[in-house]
Amino acid sequence: MKMKFYLIVLSLLAVCLWGTGDVRAQSASRSMTVTGKVVDQNGAAVTGASVVVVGTTKGTTTGADGAFSLTGVASDARLAVNFIGYKTQTVEVGGRTSFNIVLVEEATAVDEVVVVGYGQVKKSDLTGSVASVKAEKLTDIPANSIDGLLQGRVAGVQVVNSSQDPGASSTVRIRGNSSLNGSNAPLVVIDGFPWGDAGDLKQINPQDIVSMEVLKDASASAIYGSRGANGVILITTRKAQENVTRITLRQQTTVSGFSSELNLWRDPVLMAMLSNESSINAGLTPTYIGATNANGVYYPSIAELQTTWTTNTRWDDLVFRPTPVSNNTTVQVQSSNDRTMFQASANYYLDNGMYIEDTYRKYGGNFSVEHKLLDNLRMKASANITSNKRHNNGGLAYWRNPIFPVYDDNGDYWLYGAQDYSHPLALTNLQKNDSKGLDIISFASVNWDVLPCLNVMAQFNYKHGEQITDKYFPKKYSETGVFNDGYGSIDNWKDDNIVFEAYATFDRTFAEKHRLTVMGGYSYENYQSRSSSLAAKGFINESLGNENLAAGDSETYSIGNGSYKTELVSALTRINYTFDNRFLFTFTARADGSSKFGSNNKWAFFPSGAFSWKMHEERFIRNLNVFDVLKIRASYGISGNQGISAYQTLSRYGQHKYFNGGKWVTAIGPGYQSGYTGQDGIYALWSGIPNKGLKWETTAQVDLGLDMSFFGNRLNVTFDWYDKRTSDLLRERNIAPSSGYDKMWVNDGEIRNRGIELTIDGVAFQNRDWRVGGTFVFSRNRNKVLSLGNAVQTGLKTDLRTGMQYEYYGNQSEQFRAYTNILAVGQPMYVFYGYRTDGIVQSLAEGLSAGLSGDDAQPGEFKYVDIYDGDGLETVDENDMCIIGDPNPDWMASLGIDVSWRRFDFSIFFNGVFGNDVLNTKRFDQPSNMPMRWTADNPTNSYPRLNANRQTKLSDWWVEDGSFVRIQTMTLGYSIPFSKKDAARKIRLYVSADNLYTFTGFEGYDPEVGMTGIYSGGYPRLRKWTFGADFTF
Repeated sequence: MKMKFYLIVLSLLAVCLWGTGDVRAQSASRSMTVTGKVVDQNGAAVTGASVVVVGTTKGTTTGADGAFSLTGVASDARLAVNFIGYKTQTVEVGGRTSFNIVLVEEATAVDEVVVVGYGQVKKSDLTGSVASVKAEKLTDIPANSIDGLLQGRVAGVQVVNSSQDPGASSTVRIRGNSSLNGSNAPLVVIDGFPWGDAGDLKQINPQDIVSMEVLKDASASAIYGSRGANGVILITTRKAQENVTRITLRQQTTVSGFSSELNLWRDPVLMAMLSNESSINAGLTPTYIGATNANGVYYPSIAELQTTWTTNTRWDDLVFRPTPVSNNTTVQVQSSNDRTMFQASANYYLDNGMYIEDTYRKYGGNFSVEHKLLDNLRMKASANITSNKRHNNGGLAYWRNPIFPVYDDNGDYWLYGAQDYSHPLALTNLQKNDSKGLDIISFASVNWDVLPCLNVMAQFNYKHGEQITDKYFPKKYSETGVFNDGYGSIDNWKDDNIVFEAYATFDRTFAEKHRLTVMGGYSYENYQSRSSSLAAKGFINESLGNENLAAGDSETYSIGNGSYKTELVSALTRINYTFDNRFLFTFTARADGSSKFGSNNKWAFFPSGAFSWKMHEERFIRNLNVFDVLKIRASYGISGNQGISAYQTLSRYGQHKYFNGGKWVTAIGPGYQSGYTGQDGIYALWSGIPNKGLKWETTAQVDLGLDMSFFGNRLNVTFDWYDKRTSDLLRERNIAPSSGYDKMWVNDGEIRNRGIELTIDGVAFQNRDWRVGGTFVFSRNRNKVLSLGNAVQTGLKTDLRTGMQYEYYGNQSEQFRAYTNILAVGQPMYVFYGYRTDGIVQSLAEGLSAGLSGDDAQPGEFKYVDIYDGDGLETVDENDMCIIGDPNPDWMASLGIDVSWRRFDFSIFFNGVFGNDVLNTKRFDQPSNMPMRWTADNPTNSYPRLNANRQTKLSDWWVEDGSFVRIQTMTLGYSIPFSKKDAARKIRLYVSADNLYTFTGFEGYDPEVGMTGIYSGGYPRLRKWTFGADFTF
């Protein structure tokens, strides 16, 4: 007790003495005028830098020569000097009147602070594979979501932006695909909040993002346990800077257009001639013969088209905007003093698509505040609110016949027969496909420095999302409406996600050489969602569309709702030990308990370990005078994947309507029934047999890395080799119908990803006026399916020629009447499986000798190859199918070059994907390729003859090389000089181009397609020109 009493007295005495000294110092201070100059590390003047007297509102900005002057400054005051891209410098006045202040760039490649899971470390102290991207390099191109802009920026990260529609999401993969049916998307963590899968981060304004860290190996991602198997993207949003008041306005206006010509029928005569030829070759009556068909539509003859026919409709001119103009406006305000930092932003984003009725709008607001309650106790709070609207009505301008008029004689939309679901303008104007969304993200945290070596952090996150979708398809002009006599629906969805985390970090150095950092924490996550849907068909009156679903046929009403809830509880730790700033060891572990799995497998443990050696700290390396940094890294870890829906371990009921006894009946129950008697149909009710033994997917990964820096850290090289294996794959297995079910979730199979990554970045030249730098990124990943489980239990098929076991993936192609992709043991995921071809049959004798028969043996048909001899038959059948392509790229590379000269800045970014195959389903039904068909007068070996009745087989003829190199972005900017009397600190004007040009041999519009490699047409990739202005006050 006495000891406690003495400590309290001494503490109070110290406080009193400190307060007395402060008063005396204030009384002794005097006012004075201070002047100075602010320069960068090269001695160049920094124009527009903020110079503020700490703790006051008094401040100024530097002029064009970097000079500043302040009056009435206390002799014991402190000056804070700040400028974007540089570290804030704080200097003591100390009675001096003149200063020369040198600002240092925000970070170098070595001492840059990198965000990792539940902490931060210097880049030089990393033991795992972590890549960092500064968002300021990406945001000159307006984007709905920041993750799409990562394309080509990070080694090992594959980003596919296959859709050009407004508000479209991206597909993101880190070190390949690792799951068959579970999620393959990396986890996104925003300011410590586990957000969800990457690919659609439209709720976060890219202008509010400061940096992104990509955790690639298990040592870095295992701290996120069951959600870290696919890698992790950590996003840090913008916060106010200490003792800085700033207002920023960023305005971007974007003009878009097609990057290539539309492939449409412009010549109706040629189109009609080819159509007739196709019918004649199939033994059918030609269409264009000056007669009316069964639908009551008159088709002119070729002679009429050449002479008297006047209708030649350019459907694209009716439904496409010639040059859509989009807008992106962001206003940011930040202010701070010694105790409180405040930041707020507002954003309006408008993306007008190419279709005249295709628009996406987004309104967003962000607010954050940080306050020092005590010198060692800080509180943070933030909120982000986003509202979005999508009006999505795209026409079908690519295949509407140009001889058809737009309107009939009464001024109504012209119909092809009694009903018509291919009129582009009618679809665009009459069908309804609207959605509205609202997202609220809030965050609150307390950070307590208990001791100089002990910090405690607790944070609470809450996310709310909701969306409503309205659809109506009219009974005359849309396919869905025609077959359902009008169809309308309203779908509602909302979710709530709560995450609470608390962790303590101990960081202390012992005996000058031993640094120990220990983090331990707890995490709890609760996710809930609810959905409901209403639908009707058979509308008597369409005037109100889906706003009056009661106008539909009551017997066909469809009402549904669902509820979904999951919980995740975790304990986690990380231990970092550094000896003599040379040897670094990291150990992480996380135990996750998930409600998605049964009682036997709710918990899983995910450990990892890593080692690195800073060889440049060794004398024998320093004496070489070659390396600024030479560090080797090695890591091994295990992470998991729980990316399936809830309740898969439980027996679940299904429901369906079927027609029985002259009326619709709703059936509810487990399992399924099948059969058909007369006009009464009994429909499937499958809904999942329980599997209480279901457990996590497990990914084990080895990573070996090398970091090097040369020439005063002006050249930096990072190399990684990795081997990632995922086992116990979560997948649905077909089971015997006698069980009463058709599928069940199981753990079965194994996938391997192995590859190398290389990043080279540096500054090639720099002086007072010039700076030339660049970054080169290279990735090579080899994906391989090692196992698909027991062949008998899983119902695997066997390739009789090679013995390869496989199963179909995805859905059947209507065009080829077959599955296009398979999962095969020993092969990459999603390979194409079909027939080989050897050109085109030139004569009937040649076709018969090749093992073909019937129409397949006719001249002008594909010459399929008989490659299987095991059946003893010289015929082409399904046993001759083989792997005909691989949609996975062999390697990816990118090159970014940045040049600045005085106030001008220029950057260009090339991105390339190489060795991937694309299945081009549009290779032979386009105006550009149909005229090159085989004929007796043109016996080409490249294209088949026209044949309206051809039973097209999936073959290698449809597979093309999808390699490309794209000038992805190019930007030219200029920063306007101003004097210290001006209100603005910085003004930058720039013009930026996105998708400037693509070098490729692919015949379609664009080779960048989804992960399965299927190209289905669409419209050309958009080229975008952005005119931007950034104002900082």
